Amino acid sequence: MSIAEGAIYSGGGGGSSFVNGPGVTGGQTLAGNGTQAGGKTDPLYQSPVGDAGSRGQVVLQWTEFTVVPGGPPDVELRQGGAVGYPGVRVEAGVAIDPVSVTVALPPGRGLLFGTQTLADYQLTVQNADGQTTPYMGILSEDGTSLVFSGVDLGLPGTTVMWVAVSAGHDAPLGSTALAFTVGGKTSPSTTVVVTPGYTVSPGGSPVTAERGGWPVYPGVEVRNNGSQAIPRQTVTAKLPAGAAMRFGKQDSPDHQLTVWDAAGNTTVYTGSVSDDGQSLTFSDVDLGIPDAGSQSVMWICVSATDDTPPGPTSVEFSVGDRISPSTTINVI
Repeated sequence: MSIAEGAIYSGGGGGSSFVNGPGVTGGQTLAGNGTQAGGKTDPLYQSPVGDAGSRGQVVLQWTEFTVVPGGPPDVELRQGGAVGYPGVRVEAGVAIDPVSVTVALPPGRGLLFGTQTLADYQLTVQNADGQTTPYMGILSEDGTSLVFSGVDLGLPGTTVMWVAVSAGHDAPLGSTALAFTVGGKTSPSTTVVVTPGYTVSPGGSPVTAERGGWPVYPGVEVRNNGSQAIPRQTVTAKLPAGAAMRFGKQDSPDHQLTVWDAAGNTTVYTGSVSDDGQSLTFSDVDLGIPDAGSQSVMWICVSATDDTPPGPTSVEFSVGDRISPSTTINVI
């Protein structure tokens, strides 16, 4: 029989004492108060055990195996990208009967079991000899957890188990973890770090704009970091504050965004200008970066007025939730 620690709940007064018996070491009798059982704050206490007229009971709090996060290294997930495999390690010096395992996604973090196009409800268990066994789970009604029954932990030794998860396109950036509950014991998984599906950076070499002169075309580069099927985005271009610049020229406004995609094709979008004339917003813009590592360039048309201060400046581009300055504009 496995070794465990436990408590015997009893009514009436008297002091505590330690007990030993088959399957129990370091067990403790918890004294009650009058007709009420002691130990009612124990999370495993079952009412009305030990109260007047109710028989006592031993509640075992098992300690024969440990569950800890898997890794390092951390599991890095790209927004809208491929799956990663966070998990836990289970260690014990004795064999354990098959247990139930529950894996829960962190709330509000935009993670998925598998991907949006290919769900994966499998738990993989690898024992100390490197042998792996898959188990199919049952998805909860809200889609946030999986339950696996009759999981053989393959102990004694060290066993590793994991699931496949991915980050949605709108998953918040930063660190999080899944929650694994193995035979009643809960542990966070390997740390999961969600990183951007695409990045935005200044596009190309600086351009020179003469005050009152011809327009220039500052822009940004957009790069796919490993995301799949990036949805169309809202793009906003904002003129530098206090720079007295304009979109196009005074006698010829230009409210267009040009996107030169990874395949070398160009698409032109017409934007909505703000009431103060300082920003343009473009809806449903295809970034044109379908594959990992692919890049596109987008730009607008601006000019400097006679009142624009000389010196370097830039247009601020917002592409979805990514923000970057444009190509540097040197005003002369």
